Amino acid sequence: MLRTLLFLSLTAPVVAAEISFSRQIAPTLIDQCVECHRSGKAKGGYRLDTVECMLLPGDSKAAPVVPGRPDESELYRLVTTHDVDDRMPKKAEALPEKDTRLMREWIASGAKLDVADPKASLQAILNESVKISVPEKYPRPLPVTALALAPSGSTLACSGYFEATLWNVAAGKLQERVSGMPERILALAWITEGQLAVAGGTPGRSGEVWLVNPSLPQERRRLVGTRDCVLAMVASPDGRLLACGGADNQVRCFELPSGRLIWQSEPHADWIMGMAFSPDGHHIATASRDRTVKRIGAATGEVEATFTGHDCAVLSVAFTPDSAEIISGDAEGAILRCGRTGDAKSDASLRPAGRTEMLALGFLDAGTPLAATGGGAVVSIDAKARRTKDRITLYEDRVNVLLLLRTDKATRLVTGCHDGKVRINEIGKSEPVLQFVASPGW
Repeated sequence: MLRTLLFLSLTAPVVAAEISFSRQIAPTLIDQCVECHRSGKAKGGYRLDTVECMLLPGDSKAAPVVPGRPDESELYRLVTTHDVDDRMPKKAEALPEKDTRLMREWIASGAKLDVADPKASLQAILNESVKISVPEKYPRPLPVTALALAPSGSTLACSGYFEATLWNVAAGKLQERVSGMPERILALAWITEGQLAVAGGTPGRSGEVWLVNPSLPQERRRLVGTRDCVLAMVASPDGRLLACGGADNQVRCFELPSGRLIWQSEPHADWIMGMAFSPDGHHIATASRDRTVKRIGAATGEVEATFTGHDCAVLSVAFTPDSAEIISGDAEGAILRCGRTGDAKSDASLRPAGRTEMLALGFLDAGTPLAATGGGAVVSIDAKARRTKDRITLYEDRVNVLLLLRTDKATRLVTGCHDGKVRINEIGKSEPVLQFVASPGW
C-alpha cells in the first residue's frame, strides 16, 4: 500500500502555480521596456506604462498580447526574436531566458491580469501587489520632505515611508498613521478636515496622487498614476482645484471633491520642482529644473507668462499676497521677482543667504517674503532694500518645508528639516516652542 501511494504521488500531474502579472511580469516590463514606451516617448507608437496601453497595438497594428497564443503575441515575439535589429529592448542584452519563459507561460495560460485599475501605472500596480511592511519604529529619523496643516490648525500631516503621519500640533504627539501611500511622500495638501491629498512616488519608476480621509484612512482613492515621481502639489484657496507636477514634466489639475482631471499639460522641458496657487485662485506658478518659471491659468492650463531670468534650476515659487507678482528661488541662492507678463523687475535679484538652495518660499506679510534654505536658515527679506531683514531660525540641516500657522495671538513658523525634525517657532522668538522627530518610534 505504501509503495502504491508513493507511486501515485510521484506520477500525479503537477498543477503549475498561476503566474501573477503584477508580481512576475510587470517588474520586467518596468525595468526593461517602459522607459522607451511611455507617455511622451512611445517608440513605434506603442506604450507599456499602463495595462490599458500595453494591450493596444502600436504602429505595426499587431496585437501585443493574444491570450493563449504567445507565438501570435507581438510583445512576446519582439523580446524573443533572434534578429538583433528587431529584438527588444533595443541596443541592450536580450532578456534572460527565465523572464521570457515566464512571459510565454503567462500568455499561454490566458494572460490573466490581477490588477484593480488597468489605467494605473505598472509601478503603482507592482507596489499594490507587494505588501509593504511599514516599520513600527523607524530605524533612523526620516528627512521631512512634506508638511500640511489641517484647516483647523490642530493637526499636522507629515511625510513618511509608504505612509503619511498625522501629529498633534499642540503636543507633537503621533495621532494616526495613514499607510498604503507612495514610497516617498514629496507633497501634501490638506483640502478639508476630511480630505488630505498625498503625492510622491518611487524615483525613476512611478508617481501617484491620493485623496484620503484622515479620520477614516480606508476611504481613499488614487487620482493618478504617473511614470515618475510627483514632486509638487498645491490646492486652490477655495479647495475646489488640486494641481500637481513632477519628474515627468507634466502639470495636472483636478476638480475637487470629485477628483476629475480637468486638464493636463507639459509646460516645461524638465522636472517641475515647485508650485504655488495664487491667493485669488486664478493662477498656478510652476518652478522647473529647466531654469524657467511659468504662470498658468488655473481654469484652462494655458501658459500665461514665462520667466527666464534664472541661471540654474528653479526650486521654489510663491505668489505675492495680492496675486500680482511671483517670486522664485533657485539652486544657487538667488530669489527673483517677476510681474504678470513674465518680465523681471529691475530690483528683482537678491541672495539672502549666500549661494545655497532656496528650498521653500512664503510671505510673512504683504511685503515680507520668507525663504527656507539648504544652509539650514529661514530668513525674512526686505524686498525694497533687497537684503536679508532677519534670520528667523538657523538649524544644522536643510529646511525642506515651511508653513505659517496664524492665530489671533501670534504667527508661528512650522518647518520640516532634513534631520527629521519638525520645529514650530513663534515669530520673534529664537527658540522653538515645540520640536519633535516626525518618525514613529523616535
